[in-house]
Amino acid sequence: RESLYLMSRVQEATVQQERFVRKATNQQDLKNKMKLTLRLIEKSYRLVDQITYCSTFLPSENLVEATAAGNEAAEELQSAIDYVRDELTVGPLTAKQKDFLASALINTREGIFVFLDFMPQGKVEEARRRIEEENVANIDEFDEEIDKN
Repeated sequence: RESLYLMSRVQEATVQQERFVRKATNQQDLKNKMKLTLRLIEKSYRLVDQITYCSTFLPSENLVEATAAGNEAAEELQSAIDYVRDELTVGPLTAKQKDFLASALINTREGIFVFLDFMPQGKVEEARRRIEEENVANIDEFDEEIDKN
């Protein structure tokens, strides 16, 4: 169940990162913002480990298709990490750079969706509800902090 939660968190994080990419205009600013965030996603949620662990619960007839989708998602995330680290420099962000990064993030998210389709849907929904509840609690806490100041 925790692995499903962590994979769902990766999906959520890719949405946020995609927003950064779409709004960005400068390579260095985007690199500074995404480099740390993508590293945190990789280290905190350990997507490859979650896919490997969850794959042990898959029926053999779904194992190849599910793990292929999961591994492709992890590869796309790694390609975004590598691109930010190695390809972004200084100057204006080009449409080609935005497209590459947005595509890698979308493909990560979609690959996880495919993988999660092979998991018990009740457990996946439970993980997503947990995320929604945490997000609401975080917003409420943030709003309370603003009200105090």
